[in-house]
Amino acid sequence: MRLRGHLYREPNAAPHLPADLIDRWNHVAGRLTELPAGTFTDFPTGAETVSKVALCSDFVLSTLLRQPEELITRLADDSPLSEESLSPRFNLSALPEAEAMAALRRTRNVEMARIAWRDLCGWSDLESSLADLSALADGAIRAALRFAEAQLESRFGRARHADGSPATLLVLAMGKLGGGELNYSSDVDLVLLFPDTAVFERSEVDPRDYFRRLGQLVVKLLDQVTDEGFVFRVDTRLRPFGASGPLTVSIPALEAYLIQHGRDWERYAYLKARLVTGRRYHDELFDEILTPFVYRRYVDYGVFRALRHMKGLIAEEVARRDMAENIKLGPGGIREIEFIVQAFQLVRGGQSPMLRQRSLLPALRELERAELLESDAAQALGAAYRFLRTFENRLQAMNDSQTHELPTDPAIRSTLAYGMGSPGWEALLGTLNRQRELVETEFARLAFEERGESSDGESADYWESAWERGELLEALKGNETPQADIVARELEALRGGPLYSRMDETSRQRLAAVVGRILPSLRGYAQPVRVLHGVLPILRAIGRRSAYLALLKENPSALKRLLALADRSEFVVRQVAQHPLLLDELLDPRVFDTPPTREELERALQDTLADQASTDVEARLEAIRLFQRAAMFRIAVADRLGHLPLMKVSDRLTDTAELILQLALDTAWSELVERFGEPMCGEGSEARAAGFAIIGYGKLGGLELGYGSDLDLVFLHDSSGSHQETIGPNRIDNGRFFARLAQRLIHFLTIQTSSGRLYEIDTRLRPSGRSGLPVPSLNSFLPYQQERAWVWEHQALLRSRAVAGAPRVKEAFEEIRRDVLVHYVARDKLKAEIKSMRQRMRQELSLSKAEEFDLKQDSGGLSDIEFLVDYWVLAHAEEFPELVTFPDKVRQLEALERTGLVSAERCARLKDTYIALRESAHELALNEGGRIIRGDSFAEERRWVRALWAEVLGA
Repeated sequence: MRLRGHLYREPNAAPHLPADLIDRWNHVAGRLTELPAGTFTDFPTGAETVSKVALCSDFVLSTLLRQPEELITRLADDSPLSEESLSPRFNLSALPEAEAMAALRRTRNVEMARIAWRDLCGWSDLESSLADLSALADGAIRAALRFAEAQLESRFGRARHADGSPATLLVLAMGKLGGGELNYSSDVDLVLLFPDTAVFERSEVDPRDYFRRLGQLVVKLLDQVTDEGFVFRVDTRLRPFGASGPLTVSIPALEAYLIQHGRDWERYAYLKARLVTGRRYHDELFDEILTPFVYRRYVDYGVFRALRHMKGLIAEEVARRDMAENIKLGPGGIREIEFIVQAFQLVRGGQSPMLRQRSLLPALRELERAELLESDAAQALGAAYRFLRTFENRLQAMNDSQTHELPTDPAIRSTLAYGMGSPGWEALLGTLNRQRELVETEFARLAFEERGESSDGESADYWESAWERGELLEALKGNETPQADIVARELEALRGGPLYSRMDETSRQRLAAVVGRILPSLRGYAQPVRVLHGVLPILRAIGRRSAYLALLKENPSALKRLLALADRSEFVVRQVAQHPLLLDELLDPRVFDTPPTREELERALQDTLADQASTDVEARLEAIRLFQRAAMFRIAVADRLGHLPLMKVSDRLTDTAELILQLALDTAWSELVERFGEPMCGEGSEARAAGFAIIGYGKLGGLELGYGSDLDLVFLHDSSGSHQETIGPNRIDNGRFFARLAQRLIHFLTIQTSSGRLYEIDTRLRPSGRSGLPVPSLNSFLPYQQERAWVWEHQALLRSRAVAGAPRVKEAFEEIRRDVLVHYVARDKLKAEIKSMRQRMRQELSLSKAEEFDLKQDSGGLSDIEFLVDYWVLAHAEEFPELVTFPDKVRQLEALERTGLVSAERCARLKDTYIALRESAHELALNEGGRIIRGDSFAEERRWVRALWAEVLGA
């Protein structure tokens, strides 16, 4: 059979079609003969694909027959829809209302048919189709608003602000349109707002009446069914007070409503809100009203109770309306995936701005990246979502109908299977069921069910009740909890204390629930009082911040980890009591045994700053301090409970410091460049940008940072030449620029915030100490180290490295360090200087008394080992330059062993002793115990180190 010059196979010549599609093909082929001659002349690809498209969608076929030229023209354009491309096609100016409505519908139908055609042929992926559908709806809404404003102008005039600028209706897209993921035949959920600052030339015009009429006309233009159909069904029931409230409300009225009446399900709804029109009001609407309403500042586990209730309503609705076969609302359907993702967004989005995504797939990727969902689960949910949304679109595109029910008609089933590229309905149904089962499994895994039973079968409600009735002692004795009388007395004191009396009812209920979960767990600890003493300060710290109580109530695993911490590490739980925000870290199951990697720390820092304006320095500093606290907590937990080796602890603490230093430097640099311009240097036309670097000395340089270590820093720049000044309107010479940069940097690192200060900073190791320049140049640093530096300064240089700043300056410093340590050490007086300096340190710096041992400064201690290594390395670096490659003592010892300068046995014993002494000092620091231990500690090790010192350096 020939169709106007295009060849179509007879049904019996199309064996690729299932037998039950032959009749449908005969019908479709007959209708295709109605197309005008030459329909596909300018778009031959259309002729190749029209059979499949027409077979799968009566709507596309009908549109093709009604508007063939327009549809083929649009099919030839493969660019995505946009506001710019749609605006001229939705030009309704000067048209009567009926014609404007018809024009809207014709354009809509052509674009819908184009989107369906491209989807069915595989020319666009799901995300592109959803984006085009959303852009089409946006364009239609804007066109309807423009037309409606013009229609009302003769009666009301134009709404304007006091400055004369236009004041327009704000169309707030909700649901799938808000997320930019509209499906094929979806309603558009809209909330219509207006600015309360709107004024009219005619004083008698009531803005509320004008915007109400404007909103009504917009809805009519889009929603009313005519001979051409409709543009989009419009649902405005998400507005304040729902269908009983006014159609349009002012921005302040929305704010007042959300503050006074906003419910948890509305937080869920406004999560996807997006302005289609009135985007000049975006910051006012979102920054000041919607974002604070949707997202709480802290991790919001209090939302789980509401989400649990919503889940129950979903289940009841599905059962009541028999929605088992509904791919959107039924078990394992699209809404369950949305529920999973948006629940995590509501809970964690207040702290993690990257989670504040309107669209589901980007939000899912962020959840995976933040490790809130396991990678396998996130990817499986993403694949299920794509499949279900594709299924939904192709089901609805068949007749442009809003349906989510699986078809029962065999012909429709076969057509849908063909459109989905499946060999038949049974195969398609099998794939669908597997995807839905996966979603249902993940949905069930969410922590939305009450944990009413403890591991030994005792009801948490029972313990809550016993605590509230004052019958704890009897209950605990019946439970055979050790030290029951003390436990009961401590908890009854908490309930009878002033904190409890000041708590609101919600906080009291949550505290009771947490206590009800703690009590049956105490029996599992040998010393429950110690555990309780660790937890009580935390409960007191969070007693009036019920979001934290909700976190512990809703997350049994986090509470279990907290109890384990209380049992095993006083230091760590003290950090939690001082900074309750750290409770969030207990949600990660890896917290006990997996310290964060440097890459994870870097991502965490970026996430922390994502919501902070670069110009709000105070807020950024507070965010950085919170990041530091959380990072140190994670490291400390792995250290105390995961048996993390001391050197790895120092590595991670060093990583944390380096990331903060680089960020602080970037912030200070940006501030000064904005004010004075970039520092330049060089000769005439050969000018170049000058660079700056931070050099870490001491524990930072030697990769031995502890939890409370100071940072020994030296700043360097590479400015040189006759031209050394900034470029910009407020020029200053580079020396002043870098001095101010160092001052600003130190201020950032040492300023006291509400969370404390970041670090104590010591810059006395710079050339000439306090009397030297705050930021010397590389050109002055090199000759100083070559000609004037003392032996102790070369010892300090040995334990240094570039930690932040311009790569060029960092590399230059490393070259200088190596060159100086290899060629310019005063080796003729090295031994005498080291002996003399060490003797003075023992006499002046030791803190020990009789029968005590100062781990660092006493004879046989840490400093003796460090000075021995310094001596060997500096004495032999010219012969063996590889000795100065690394700044830390352990790897320097390993290098001494490789070169044969020190025997393997001696190096191994020195390394073991050094690490043992450092671990002891580390333990003391964790418990604020200084560095003094009993005088008989490490007796054998100290005797051996003293003997080695005498052998190498003399008594």
